[in-house]
Amino acid sequence: MEASLDRHWLLGEPGWWKKSDEAPPDFRAGELPPPLPWVSTTPRIGNFGWCRQRMRPLVWPLLRPLAWAPLFLFLSAIPLAIPGRTPDDQVTSMFFFSISWGLVFLPILFARNAQPMSEESLLSLPVDWVSLALASAVFPLHLSIDPRIGWLSYAMYWVAYVRTVQLVQEAMMTPPARFLLPIEPDDWSGELGPPWEISSAKWSRKRLASVDLPNGAVVLSGSSRSGHDFLSLAFVHRSGFVQDPFHERPSAESGLAELLTHPLEVVGREWPGSLLPTSEEE
Repeated sequence: MEASLDRHWLLGEPGWWKKSDEAPPDFRAGELPPPLPWVSTTPRIGNFGWCRQRMRPLVWPLLRPLAWAPLFLFLSAIPLAIPGRTPDDQVTSMFFFSISWGLVFLPILFARNAQPMSEESLLSLPVDWVSLALASAVFPLHLSIDPRIGWLSYAMYWVAYVRTVQLVQEAMMTPPARFLLPIEPDDWSGELGPPWEISSAKWSRKRLASVDLPNGAVVLSGSSRSGHDFLSLAFVHRSGFVQDPFHERPSAESGLAELLTHPLEVVGREWPGSLLPTSEEE
């Protein structure tokens, strides 16, 4: 079982793209190889160089719960708009309201935290915190000033939901992936010049270096799989989600292309055959 998972570790599980009996290609639409003079390879070639590792597409863990959330947000208003039809209108409304935002927050949080190298700050989640905080601050005023303020707050929650969906879409526009380079721990010396900021001059399975950009950061970290060590390179979006650093984008990511024109001066090792797809699986 573990060997089977290793074979799909780089290309991604075929079922992610509804092709459970067909191994994904080395390049999917929009995926680009690192530019020269980067030394790069693909899973089917192996040998030496940086290689893309695809992560699970975000559409599956996020699309369905986000699509159900507005139904429960709508249901939360019915006991208040037509009172007296439930045993406790306030409790029923709060129950539906909690479900609606649970279907927003939890899938986003779990999907992001499931990605290696992702940013774990709660406030960096692609959620419209401003509208959400404003709606929550306004809501209690309907008790002391005017009940109609409660409906104003409810409308603002809808604004927060719509804007949150837009932020999630922005974070999903570039697929999640990172580039890996097989190394030995002694290959990492922490000697990278500006603009790289070194987090650890000693090899470890955590963030080693990074470059801050306007919409996120290019992050270099250590990782391992089946007894092998790797340098991992990814663009971590300001939402905390990991994005493919070498991928076509709807709009240019300020500073990213310029930074990645210069390869890292780290010599890699040969790719272990156990992590590469076999010809039978193609």
